Amino acid sequence: MRWKLAALVGLSLPSPGSANDWEKFYHSLGRGYDVTPATSDPEVLMSSGDADRDIDEMWRKGYGAIGYTSFSTSNNNTSDGVRLAKKLKASYVILSAKLTSSNTVSMPLTLPNTTTSHTTGNASVSGSSGYATGTYSGTTTTYGNQTTYIPITISRFDKGAIYFSPIIKSGSGIYARELTPEEMVLYDTRRALVVRSVRDGSPAYNSDIFPGDVILQVNGAPADFDNWHRALIDDKPLKVHFVRNNQQRDLEMSIPPEWRPKK
Repeated sequence: MRWKLAALVGLSLPSPGSANDWEKFYHSLGRGYDVTPATSDPEVLMSSGDADRDIDEMWRKGYGAIGYTSFSTSNNNTSDGVRLAKKLKASYVILSAKLTSSNTVSMPLTLPNTTTSHTTGNASVSGSSGYATGTYSGTTTTYGNQTTYIPITISRFDKGAIYFSPIIKSGSGIYARELTPEEMVLYDTRRALVVRSVRDGSPAYNSDIFPGDVILQVNGAPADFDNWHRALIDDKPLKVHFVRNNQQRDLEMSIPPEWRPKK
């Protein structure tokens, strides 16, 4: 699984009282949105193999990432990841357990090896005074060790999970990131937002803003996160200037009262 969580700033806070690797390597995510804790057991989903894609798709459905776990281990068990999701009161957990290597080695096993042999036979002796016969027996014990080689397969798995909770209705419904250095040069600014995902039924959804749109200005000001938030809390429509398919466009987005953030 590709754990490049773009535009999500991790606080890198291990969970207190960690009882297993899922908790030990858990990181809470700094969020610009509020979520609602789940009241039922989490639903388990399998990863698409791309963490960013999974996060964008869950945002579209109204769920935001609250944290993630990523580590390497020798087994593919994920049950503790589900238990952590329940502890976090997450509604969904996306799991991944990918085999990254598998090597077979021979391990020596040395055990005691004791050999005992028995000898028996007949013997005869003749002399001037006569002839005599008899039997004899003997035991010989040899002490040593014997080494055999046992094949053992050692596997490594990259395991991970992303935990999601419902996002309350607030703002435009856009999930965005800042520009990359290459995009700053292309658009001649560092103060713009790239739309990653749009929540279904949100103001941005109803205004036909699409993933991939680059928002350059809001209400005539550069579209950084601060100006975007200030525009959302004003009681007036947003005038959005953006680029789509290399063409500059303008639209007006209304924020209904139930979606307007608190001042």
